[in-house]
Amino acid sequence: MVVRQARRENVQAALTLLLGPETEYALRVRATRRLIRYGPDILPIVLNAFTSYPEITTPAWPWWPPQYEHTSKLLLHLSQQAHLSLEDLLTSSSLTQPPGPVLWASIIEATSHVPHSNYEQLLCQGLAAPWQTVRYAAALALATRSSKVFLHADSLQTLRTHQTTEESYPVRLTCSYALLLNHEQSGLEILLTFLYEAVPIDIRKAALFILSTELPVQLVANKREQATTQLLHLLFDPDPELALQAAYALHLVATPALLPRLADLLVTPEEQGQAMVLVAFEELAKRQTFRQLIRHLALPARFLPFLKAQSPVVRRQACYTLAACGGEYVAAVLGTVVITREHPAYLEAIECLRFLHGVLRAPLRENVLRWLIGTIKLAQEEGRVTALDTLASLLWQARKRRQKQAWQDLSLGLTKTGVVFLLLHDASAWIRQRILEMLPLLYQPVSTLPGLEALIESILLYDADSGVRACAAYICRQLEARWALPALLLSLLDVDKNVARTALLALEQLASPEDTIVVAALQELALIQHDADQSVAALGLEAQALLNRWLPQSYSG
Repeated sequence: MVVRQARRENVQAALTLLLGPETEYALRVRATRRLIRYGPDILPIVLNAFTSYPEITTPAWPWWPPQYEHTSKLLLHLSQQAHLSLEDLLTSSSLTQPPGPVLWASIIEATSHVPHSNYEQLLCQGLAAPWQTVRYAAALALATRSSKVFLHADSLQTLRTHQTTEESYPVRLTCSYALLLNHEQSGLEILLTFLYEAVPIDIRKAALFILSTELPVQLVANKREQATTQLLHLLFDPDPELALQAAYALHLVATPALLPRLADLLVTPEEQGQAMVLVAFEELAKRQTFRQLIRHLALPARFLPFLKAQSPVVRRQACYTLAACGGEYVAAVLGTVVITREHPAYLEAIECLRFLHGVLRAPLRENVLRWLIGTIKLAQEEGRVTALDTLASLLWQARKRRQKQAWQDLSLGLTKTGVVFLLLHDASAWIRQRILEMLPLLYQPVSTLPGLEALIESILLYDADSGVRACAAYICRQLEARWALPALLLSLLDVDKNVARTALLALEQLASPEDTIVVAALQELALIQHDADQSVAALGLEAQALLNRWLPQSYSG
């Protein structure tokens, strides 16, 4: 009897930790595991504890109480051990009172852990519960199910009854989301009404996010027009996050007739409004039909004045919008700006070349490469770094898309012109580091470039900037450069411990226990793990840990 009482007390203590609002995540996990180990015998205690616990309303929406992640897993495990369905828990004979909000919400949450089971009827019952958190959990679970299968007609009708103004905003929003996923017009109608300014800002943002990601392709004409009008209005909303989301969403409802209307909005004097209209054009230009139409209507010429805007945000966005439009006219404009260092959008134009439509195709890539090489040789430091970043992005794109010819041409443009060697000797540490970072992106192996391996080793050992030396050690690791092992061993003695640590990480990847010289160096390095200087001692500990992994029989740490 004493043992049984002690066990009950342990269960109650674990439940207190599980349900407590301030319990840390790790403690909740441990409490859940402990309760699961007790088995289904504790199910009556757990059910009554959950059903008597008051509704958990913190944190407020859009956040969700962290307790339910663990209470749901506990109930699922115990029900499975007891061979009971989740519905059976609500009608269990061990309950001393009707199911409460925590029990309801936990069971609804538990249904998400068994996605192949059909609990649609149970979730509809949850929508009738008197507690908002339970109704919201049920609506969200139905929306999740709707992303996989269409709901039954009765379920759709139940969702519609919770779209009225008597219901709370989160529940109305989530029910409308579920209906939208089922291609129900009523879902779209309510979500559109949530875009008005009188609605709480979090609800507006959530509704707009849903519309920008889940909007059905097929919209009736009046709904398309209503959505378009609302989104155009939101481009000028004081909340920049809301305005930006509206700009992203416009392309989902756009028709060709939208382009002149959108162009007319460019006359706004508000800088944020200008930027958002330009964002909307950029998103539209990513679709081939609209991109061709934008060029046909000569709309890129309407974007040119914004290249000289006072706001750098507007200038950058104008460049990105032009880049998305692409075409010979845009290429000529951006090329002119790139070679005109006094232009206000000079840096922004260099940056946006990496996103210029069709930039990897000839002959455009040859022109862009020529502009960037010229900038690297002649511009000030910031312009050169921006040009290098753009070139690195183009190399990465060509490699990722497996456009071999473009990758090869861009790489040759750097190596044959001597730019790589020139920049590795540059006075700017920023420039030297950037060109080092670009080496793994080149089409040609470093070994095919005479003198480059020796130059990298020299930088690793003797560069005046510790950041550049650390970068060289990291690049040796990226290049799988076993030829750099001697230099990396010497770098373990670098006065900057960040350089030494980076060299140690490179050695871990490049060397092996068969490299006796490396092992001997690590043994010497491990002796400093008791040094009074913590940074020095940490390096010794890492060396010892590496030896433990390499030679587990000889080193126990």
